[in-house]
Amino acid sequence: MRILVDIRHLASSEPSGVGEYTVQLLRSLLRVDRENAYVLFSSGKKKPTMEGVGGSEDGRVTPIHLPTSNKFLNLRSLILHHPSLNQFVREGVDLIFLPNLNIVTLPEEIPTVLTLHDLSFQHFPELYSRRMRLWHHATAPEALAKRAGHIITPSHATAQDVCETYGVNPSCVTTIAHGVHEAFSPLMQARDHGVRSRLKLPRRFALFVGTLEPRKNLLGLIEAVRQYRERAHDDLSLVLAGKWGWKSASVRHRLYKNDVRGWVRTLGYVKSEDKPALYRSAEVLIWPSLYEGFGLPVLEAMASGCPVITTRTSSLPELTGNAAILVDPLHTGDLADALAQLLSSSPLRQTLRESGLTRASQFSWEKTAKKTLDVFTHTQNTFVRPLSPQEERSPWRKPSASP
Repeated sequence: MRILVDIRHLASSEPSGVGEYTVQLLRSLLRVDRENAYVLFSSGKKKPTMEGVGGSEDGRVTPIHLPTSNKFLNLRSLILHHPSLNQFVREGVDLIFLPNLNIVTLPEEIPTVLTLHDLSFQHFPELYSRRMRLWHHATAPEALAKRAGHIITPSHATAQDVCETYGVNPSCVTTIAHGVHEAFSPLMQARDHGVRSRLKLPRRFALFVGTLEPRKNLLGLIEAVRQYRERAHDDLSLVLAGKWGWKSASVRHRLYKNDVRGWVRTLGYVKSEDKPALYRSAEVLIWPSLYEGFGLPVLEAMASGCPVITTRTSSLPELTGNAAILVDPLHTGDLADALAQLLSSSPLRQTLRESGLTRASQFSWEKTAKKTLDVFTHTQNTFVRPLSPQEERSPWRKPSASP
């Protein structure tokens, strides 16, 4: 098979969780798949860097970059529905893989596999900026989901959500959990001290990792840690690691208040190679998200031996099993109580470390890649190509079977 992969979302120098998923999946696919070829399509002013993906040396990977404005391509696709994604590639392709939603025109004669990470934009539009709402609307997610030959979701919760929200047949949806990179482990490394010093990390801190946006419930997190500090007379700090997202003005404003100065730190975007040391240095990862399709930082923290407090919503109980403390994200008092419970009990911290490591050992990018490859093969093998107009008119066409 020749598989066309849309990697236009990797143009950012600071990839999000979806970007991490795409890069790690491609790396692992090229390790486990020695038969198929991959065409990586990108466009825009910036060409994505695919360091460590491999495959180009033996001809299995062909990068194709179109130095045309994405705005122009998107507008053309929305108005003209042309060209289809495969028409940017000279040689034919057998399958199209969309690792994320995008504004795209798909051909009818080639099967497509789409990964839907979550439907938060559908259920919580108020948490997104006007620009992001317009972009999601332009991608036509429901039409894209129904057009795809198969859909991959990272959790059963998201799979159920997709089927119920868009009316997709469950047989067309496969749940494939994300993996976790082998760099995330509880074993301290020599460079950890350098990372702590360079990032100027506090002596003791609770950690949040992810884009700083309303869906992550950061105002609730800050308030919960403030309540805990006041009750326990503990000088625990809070570190927020991630780039600023949309509609983050309320969080920025909160950080200017006198009652949080000195104990809340924002690190901005943290490079992938520094994250393991960050998790290993933290007392706890607190992830009070309102809705998640998976929750990769939670898995990374568990693999690093960092205890986790997260929420009992959407996919997070499915991800953590019994390896985390789960709370209601809308009750900051519950979050503060969970933090007090954890930090006052060494046996509980040790139990969560051990159960987290056990749970995280069940996830790997190799497993993700093998299951994804199975979906590719199944989709391509079961695809029924529609007849062309010429074939429809042909007198030699066999009549369709009567119902």
